Amino acid sequence: MKGINVFTEWGELQKIIVGNCHNLSDYNVELSFKLFFSKNITSKLVQKSISLQKKLIEQRQEDLDNLAHLLESHGIVVKRPKKLENVLKFKTPYFEDHLTPVDNPRDQTLIIGNEIIETSCQWRRRFFENDLLKPIFMECFMEGAKWSCSPRPTMSDKSFDYSAMPWEENPKLRNSPPTPELFEIMFDGAQCLKFGRDIIMNVSTVNHKLGARWLANHLGNDYRIHVVEITDHHIDGMFMPLRPGVLLINPLSMSKKMHFLPKALQSWKILQVPKEHLEPKSNSHPFLASENINVNVLPINQKQVITFDHEGNKNTELVKLLQQNGFEPIPIRLRHSRMFGGGAHCATLDLFRKETLESFF
Repeated sequence: MKGINVFTEWGELQKIIVGNCHNLSDYNVELSFKLFFSKNITSKLVQKSISLQKKLIEQRQEDLDNLAHLLESHGIVVKRPKKLENVLKFKTPYFEDHLTPVDNPRDQTLIIGNEIIETSCQWRRRFFENDLLKPIFMECFMEGAKWSCSPRPTMSDKSFDYSAMPWEENPKLRNSPPTPELFEIMFDGAQCLKFGRDIIMNVSTVNHKLGARWLANHLGNDYRIHVVEITDHHIDGMFMPLRPGVLLINPLSMSKKMHFLPKALQSWKILQVPKEHLEPKSNSHPFLASENINVNVLPINQKQVITFDHEGNKNTELVKLLQQNGFEPIPIRLRHSRMFGGGAHCATLDLFRKETLESFF
């Protein structure tokens, strides 16, 4: 298990990173926040910052720790990011914000084959987030892994494609013409799902399209990048492959978009997350992910799948559905997944799956 080895989302998992939210601070509601969460935030959130209740952060941390223990009990090596000890303010020539912990490690890093690719940040507060992962990456590098970084953007106001932004909230930008020649490469690892030689990548902005072009150039002829536009950012909130030939989809937003996927993938068996399996609604904290976040499962091999809900219920409709289709679901409690913008898949980052590069399309 030395180094890095990941080609799919379902190969036998042997090493993984589980995030943590230690010392998570308030959300600074600035330009990049509004752009990134424009589909999920409401006018109630358009203020200078969003305070996160300490109790909710503690509950999320407890559940992430329990997820790590569960994975270890299945013989999987678990790595954890360094804890953010001090929430320091930082400043670049173009913006300022506060440091943040690595609660969703899959966002800022893409693992493909034997390579670590740190992706180009889209949310300003996460600009230095991967510094907390560098000890893990260095260990993998010393064991033979490749380690690359896509271009780091300046993230100035003119770097972004505002085409999907709620313009009425920023008159200055609304009245400023876009300058495409200044747009920068920006994309997250969670915009990609791996199917061996084929990688499905969701794009919705010019920044993403530049990212897809960079990734295709970087990976070369060994991989095929299939660019789709089915959501605003992360694709693993829309569907997840469970094994070759089977997809789990988000019925609230994916069921009418299957034709956007490559034809080879459209022929796979489709399982829909039961609509009853939704995270409870609350007015006490923000929701940064869709209500059908429970599609964000984590396969640990072609049979076992980690599912989650707010209570760790072992008898949900999703558990029953997976059992009926030959899977062994492993239910866990993972509270506040919509608030933290990710489920079991987003809160982790595969480092080693026992598999080789194959073609499934």
